[in-house]
Amino acid sequence: MDRTRETEKGKAREKTREKAKEKAKEAQQPVTGQRADGIAQEPSAAAAYIQNAGKECILPDPGIPEGGGHTEEEYYALPDDLRAELIDGVFYAMASPTVIHQTAALEIIRQIADCIEEHDAPCFAFIAPSDVPLGNEKKTVVQPDIYVHCMAPEKDGREKKREAGPHHKSPDYIVEILSPSNPENDLWRKRELYQRHGVREYWIIDPLAEKVYAFCFDHEERRSSDIMPNAYSFRDKVPIGISQGSCAVDFQKIRQKLQRLKMLEGY
Repeated sequence: MDRTRETEKGKAREKTREKAKEKAKEAQQPVTGQRADGIAQEPSAAAAYIQNAGKECILPDPGIPEGGGHTEEEYYALPDDLRAELIDGVFYAMASPTVIHQTAALEIIRQIADCIEEHDAPCFAFIAPSDVPLGNEKKTVVQPDIYVHCMAPEKDGREKKREAGPHHKSPDYIVEILSPSNPENDLWRKRELYQRHGVREYWIIDPLAEKVYAFCFDHEERRSSDIMPNAYSFRDKVPIGISQGSCAVDFQKIRQKLQRLKMLEGY
């Protein structure tokens, strides 16, 4: 009986691997600017990550529900050891972050948090993993790599207090660091998602190509594909638009840290 179960599990795992390989092959196709809307015109950005997807694909976890129509309630019922996001009712598996990813993320949020404290700004910076529900439909919960919530001033000059617990207002500013295993999430799917839910500024960071793409959404009736990003390199000090010139991220410091990291054996 035990042998039969092990055989069935082995077949299921093999089937899962085959599906993942097929998905990776499909992911390698959209590398032109037709879908990337400007981003894929930088060959090192979208194309490089999509080409690596087959090597670092996320194997679907049998514990993550398939198909659409899922809700926040199902998301919060997932086991704690499963990494996934819920976007418009569909679950997407998440890979564990790499050391390059984490090094960049920690330095970025350190600089942001220091600037917030220096200017006594009514904002709070957060780093993943942290659940961020979006919209009133209760079918989207994401885990941005970095995000900032700012308190809106009241008419009398006081600031609105945030409720404790999960955020029910979209972040003002989000940073996503590209993952080789799922570049479409950050490059296309999340760009449209964040604009639709009122995020004011969205950065896509490519640590391997040393590129930064900063989108400022004005929330006029424009498609996300019509909004072109400001592009920067890791030699630039990139201003945070929502801070109105008060804060910036010095990517030269991040570049130096990543170079030191790459000098270590194994990286």
